[in-house]
Amino acid sequence: MPGTIVAPQMTDHECNVLRGYFEQDALMFVAPLASGESAYAGSVMYVDENGYMRKGLPDNTVGMFAWPNSSDFDVRADVGNTQSENMMALPCLGAFELQTTEYDSAQTYAPNDYLTAWDSQLDGYVAANKGQVTLGTPYVNTLVGIVSTGVATNEWGEGMLSLWTYHLPIDLSSSGSGA
Repeated sequence: MPGTIVAPQMTDHECNVLRGYFEQDALMFVAPLASGESAYAGSVMYVDENGYMRKGLPDNTVGMFAWPNSSDFDVRADVGNTQSENMMALPCLGAFELQTTEYDSAQTYAPNDYLTAWDSQLDGYVAANKGQVTLGTPYVNTLVGIVSTGVATNEWGEGMLSLWTYHLPIDLSSSGSGA
C-alpha cells in the first residue's frame, strides 16, 4: 500500500544548531502537535493553553524553533504505521546559536537586530508568513532572537538566517492590558 505523506526535501527547510545543543541534558521541548497544524523546521512555535504545539508567536508566549519538519516521519506516521505526532522544538530560553530557512526574506537583517515571529497581532500579518522570523522591537513585540551574522546561502542554495535565541516578552504595562 503506497504512503500518503509527501515529506519536504530535507534540504528545503532547515534548522541547524550551530552552538548550544549537543549535550544529553540540553534544553528541548516535546509536545503533541495541534490537530491540523503543520510547521517547517526552523519555524517559530509555541505551546497553546491546552498543551499543544502551534505555529506562530502570540504575544507573551515562549517561542521555540521547530526541529524537525512536522511532516517528517519522526513526527507523523504514514499508512500502516503508528506515531504519536509529538513535535520537538528548541525553546528560546536556551542558549543556542542556530540557522533557519524560515525567515521573512523581504526584510534586511544586520548583526544585533532583534527578532520576533509573524503572528496575527503584528501589523502587516499575512497567514503565509505565520511562524517565520522577522524584525522585532523590544517591549513592543515578544522577541525570539537576535541576529548573529545575518543571512547566508547554505550548501543547497537556500538562504539561512543565523541568530542567537532570546526570549523577551512585551511590556504589559504599556499595552493597555491593565496588567
